[in-house]
Amino acid sequence: MEPMFPSHRFAGMTVHPTSTSQRSWTLLSLAMIAALLCASSRSTHAQVLGGANTGKQYPPQTYYTGLEIYRDGDLKNAINAFESALRSSRTDINGKWIDAIPVHAMLAECYWHLGHLPLCRTHLDAGMQITVRNRGWLGAIDWTSLNQGGAIRAGATNLWPEANAVRLAPVPKGLMLRSGDVMTEQRLQQGGAIESQNLKRIDAIEIMRSIALMMYRRRVVMGELSAQEPLAAELMESTKYPQGLNSPGGRSLIGAMRGVGQIAVGEDSTVVDRVGKYATLGGAVHPMTPLMLLAGMSVGVSGDANGNLDPNVASGLVATSQRAVNSAAALEQYEFIGEALQLAVGAAGPQQYGKVEQTSLLAGRTLIRESRLASLHCYLVAADAAISAGRVDAAAEAMTLAIEIASRRDVEFPRLEAYGAYVAARIAAARGESLGGPDGKLSNAMGSLNEFVNNRRDRNRPVISMPSHYQLSLVQSMMGRSIGNQSSKSLLTYFTSPVSMPTWRRDPVDAIALIGLDSTPLHRGRLELAVAENNGIDVLKSTDRIHAARLASALPLRGRLMDVRSLVTDPAESFWPSAKDLVVQPSPMIADLRQKVQASLREGADDTEPRNAAVASLQESLVTQIALQRLRIPAICPPPVASEDAASLPPGTGLLTFVVDGPRLVATLSRDGNTTGWISPAGRRIPTMISKLLAEIGANRSRGKRLPDDESWRDTAAKLKEMLFPSNSGWNETGLENLVIVPDGPLWYLPFELLPASDGPDVTAEENDDAPEDAADVDPESPGQLWADTIEISYAPTPGLALREVGSASEANRVAVMAGTFFAPRQKELNDQMIEEMLAAADDPLKWTLGSAPPTDRVGLGVAHLVVASPLTPNVAAPMATTTIPTSTSTPRSDANGPWDQLFGWVRLPAGGPRTVALPGYRTAAGAAKLGDGSEIFFPLAALRCSGVKEITLSRWVTGGNSAATVIGELINETPHTSLASATRRGVSLLRQADLSVTGEPLLGKADEESQSINGNQPLFWATYMTSGSIGLPAPKSDE
Repeated sequence: MEPMFPSHRFAGMTVHPTSTSQRSWTLLSLAMIAALLCASSRSTHAQVLGGANTGKQYPPQTYYTGLEIYRDGDLKNAINAFESALRSSRTDINGKWIDAIPVHAMLAECYWHLGHLPLCRTHLDAGMQITVRNRGWLGAIDWTSLNQGGAIRAGATNLWPEANAVRLAPVPKGLMLRSGDVMTEQRLQQGGAIESQNLKRIDAIEIMRSIALMMYRRRVVMGELSAQEPLAAELMESTKYPQGLNSPGGRSLIGAMRGVGQIAVGEDSTVVDRVGKYATLGGAVHPMTPLMLLAGMSVGVSGDANGNLDPNVASGLVATSQRAVNSAAALEQYEFIGEALQLAVGAAGPQQYGKVEQTSLLAGRTLIRESRLASLHCYLVAADAAISAGRVDAAAEAMTLAIEIASRRDVEFPRLEAYGAYVAARIAAARGESLGGPDGKLSNAMGSLNEFVNNRRDRNRPVISMPSHYQLSLVQSMMGRSIGNQSSKSLLTYFTSPVSMPTWRRDPVDAIALIGLDSTPLHRGRLELAVAENNGIDVLKSTDRIHAARLASALPLRGRLMDVRSLVTDPAESFWPSAKDLVVQPSPMIADLRQKVQASLREGADDTEPRNAAVASLQESLVTQIALQRLRIPAICPPPVASEDAASLPPGTGLLTFVVDGPRLVATLSRDGNTTGWISPAGRRIPTMISKLLAEIGANRSRGKRLPDDESWRDTAAKLKEMLFPSNSGWNETGLENLVIVPDGPLWYLPFELLPASDGPDVTAEENDDAPEDAADVDPESPGQLWADTIEISYAPTPGLALREVGSASEANRVAVMAGTFFAPRQKELNDQMIEEMLAAADDPLKWTLGSAPPTDRVGLGVAHLVVASPLTPNVAAPMATTTIPTSTSTPRSDANGPWDQLFGWVRLPAGGPRTVALPGYRTAAGAAKLGDGSEIFFPLAALRCSGVKEITLSRWVTGGNSAATVIGELINETPHTSLASATRRGVSLLRQADLSVTGEPLLGKADEESQSINGNQPLFWATYMTSGSIGLPAPKSDE
């Protein structure tokens, strides 16, 4: 059998492969010989009287050989052995018999470790279907041979004292089972599978243990969805206590099997109850004891209804793990040892980490010859426990021991290697590396982890490796069949909420996999539900999360690090209740980082020099360490929308949002305490109309005359407004003074300021005839007013950022201007003169050039307002790599330590920076022949706002010249005394009243010289500017 998957090791760690052990090959060869010898004794009449019996042992001997190989760490040969055992198992007219159940269970375990969940599920279902099909077999067992008395000590003496002292119940390996029927004429006439009555010795306890294992693993793979499919319930029905069973031992063992099985049908409380009753048999452990304790721990780590785990409960779970470890070792079920310890380290607190680490090291050293699988898992848990306790060197030592085992060519456990990569990443972060920083061991480890999570392949076909991804695929299939179902709602809520603590405790790799999921399709599913229910506030919330997910998709760990930065940077009163608890009662590492960050915001408040890069790097290392911890971090940045927000908007203020949903455009308007929603059916036509409008005002013309000869653009703007606000939208501008717009897709390129203003709700022609005569006293020759004339418009990347501010910014008031040849590109002296005139009226401004500008992503706290007066081209392929200072090889930066000014750097620490940023030379697709998806506008606005910038002004297309100087002069001079939005509006107002010339506007060419008069009221000059800010609502009182 060819290797199914490439081998992945712990990235960032040195590995020295060792020679392949012959142990697995020897075991497998012996098993094959035994199978051939058994095959020669087949009964020639078995086909008539019953199923083909390929051996006298149930399950076949090759199954037990496969178990040894599996525990030795050789998955490839273990699968070969189990597949051989499956072929050797008994087959009748109905298919495989119950001796195949353990084989399917262990094949499922193999594929679980390989990261092939579809095949794992296939074998789980196959084994469970055999169980259901053969219902009643428990009643055919002769339970009288079970003896509850005389428990003995473990026979092994090579374990640690606690394991050697475990008392084993005297459970026989084989029990007699009655099968077949008395051959009567009546029975022969009934037909079907005919088997003469006989007795078979089967390993009934191993079959029962395998049934319990399948149910346990099914819950791990499918989560709570396991209970929603009927197979698990059917299995529980088929394994009820046999009638008339009077064997206490039999009842206890069946109770243990069914107790574990309850976890697959969602009866978690029953699992805990059954653990107390059936975990031991007469005070001694039995073959299902480790699984029972494991199932109980899996339920216990869930904590209370809110996912919180009481310290006393955590201590009890760690104690339970010790029992599970000792009993599994005594029973030679080594594969459960590491799993129990991993659950223990997930549940442990600072007081228990040492105990888990010591137990793991002891078990890892002791079991190296018995089970490399167990030893590898134990060393990884030891490293996990040590790094969780802050003992970095001890964690690295345990990791080294794990690598020595994993580096052997005949040891292949990709799932454990992914867990090892997670622990290795935490060690690298503790040693100073950070996600998003320079490549190193941390990035290599996370790359290895992500390779297992997102890129597992079987014969070059992608396969799902993680439970969360597998469960999501099931949820999406359910959504397609039953959209609007309440269970679909709850499932969508689960997958779109921050990763729960139970998930972190059970499997941190799965938690990271869940964080890494693209949640946009799920949020769109929630949007679909909200639209179907005509629930405006839910439509708004879904719109917000869709836009927030867009930003998160470009960030490490889907924005989890940015949430951590907000947690240690923002004022405590700005947090929602769920996040405030993490600040009021923080973990030690969060408390330490928050203290450092808050202190840095007070130090050097007037200093304009760049802040220390080494200090910022250390803080980012702590951010990464916190982000990789088992910690539930709520969505903080961008902030979500609360149910109470619509009622909190100031009078005369509206929030208008859009989200592109396939061919349609979904919109909401929040004002006057209400949120209403509507759908524009003309979604596909809107981009064409936007391009037409931009062309008519001259914005996207690259050749010929730019200035329009008429005002036909007004008609196009009016049609656009009709598309955006159809008659059923109920749009009404009466009393609307301030409007914050959240565009999406091509709408980012639309200057909403150009839409025609109306005095009230849209009216029909008949209603207009009834209007008062004095309402029509308007000059018919004068152009109608625009939104720019009647409403103060600003933009936001997400609804949450439209409502609230995040982060911290400079409290100083100094302006820094980075100016290039922007105003007179071909006349340097004139350009410099215009810059000096703009700076003359400012209060002690800082003047930078392309070469002298410091790294703006860590500019000094003394710089409050940053104006970049130079053409700036975004990185369309990677918007977060866009820089706020244009790069130029002719004028290299004086600081040559690495990349500067990228949006990636702005969202990283150090905290605080300019309070406002103006990019009046920003170049977007609005000035090109083909529109984009708005990413080059969305990402700068979102990243800068999330970094702490309160207000941003940027241009959709570049103008330069005297028109730009008019606006930028106001930005430089007025922003320190008012807001950036007010300064921008004032600059635009002055521009619209200014006379211009062709020679003074680089945007114009020779073809425009024919124009009679040129003034700044042409939309080409003023409609390019857009401002982003927030309404500034306080934190909501509720998390709803």
